[in-house]
Amino acid sequence: MRRALPTLLLFIAGCASAVAATPPKDAPVPYDVSEIKDKLTFWSDGKKHVLALVMTSNSDSPIFWSADGKDFYELRIHGGGSEGDDKDLKRLDRTFWEPRVDALYKAGFDYKKDDKGPDMSIQCSERKTKLKQLPAADAKTLADAAKFYKPRWTHYAYSLARDNTGKYYYVDNVREPEHAKNFRLWAGMKGAMKPQKMTNVVSDSEGDIFSTKTGSLRLILDKHETTWVQNEKKTKLVYLEPSDNHIMIYTDLGVYTGEPLGTPCDDL
Repeated sequence: MRRALPTLLLFIAGCASAVAATPPKDAPVPYDVSEIKDKLTFWSDGKKHVLALVMTSNSDSPIFWSADGKDFYELRIHGGGSEGDDKDLKRLDRTFWEPRVDALYKAGFDYKKDDKGPDMSIQCSERKTKLKQLPAADAKTLADAAKFYKPRWTHYAYSLARDNTGKYYYVDNVREPEHAKNFRLWAGMKGAMKPQKMTNVVSDSEGDIFSTKTGSLRLILDKHETTWVQNEKKTKLVYLEPSDNHIMIYTDLGVYTGEPLGTPCDDL
């Protein structure tokens, strides 16, 4: 989600083609599950992919996903519904944050229980995968050995633009704390964008200034003009709303290639 600013000014002192090392990975933040640990149920596809949750209609109860059955990351839940009370749930569904699908409902899980027994499936785009509940003894063993963390992906798309040759300029920021100014910048052609090393960031009500060690570059974004300036040479840019380009940002753009987001759609 992009901040609404009258003018967004990114100043990068450095050459756009000069690249920096890939930004360091964020350390996972532990999640204390002590209050719900004995209530967690575990559902697996038989290939070490595991969904962990309390079977409750309480929408605030955390839900976790693991790609290896060892490290569990909380899912960011967007919505869902349920039928029945906690003692006898007939249905439970939730949608989770997943920027690589074209509709919210295409990333989520659906639990149903009828005379034939429980049925759990998880969806990523058009793909649906059946999950089976682990027996109580296996679930306890897994829970005792597992590590639980808050959401793995901690950034959001802040700004995106391109020139008429197809060169893109992309900025992201951390989700938390709310007013953090921990920006990262990439520049380059789609699929070959390079991170730019920044040594200073200024961000206020008038815009943002990103600085590197050498040169002089500016990226100016507002409602009337979007321009890239390098050594006073101006290149007109097209501003792209990040929320309208989330699939491209997390796939074809290439800035996050090889980085798991911590959702079932990494694996299924």
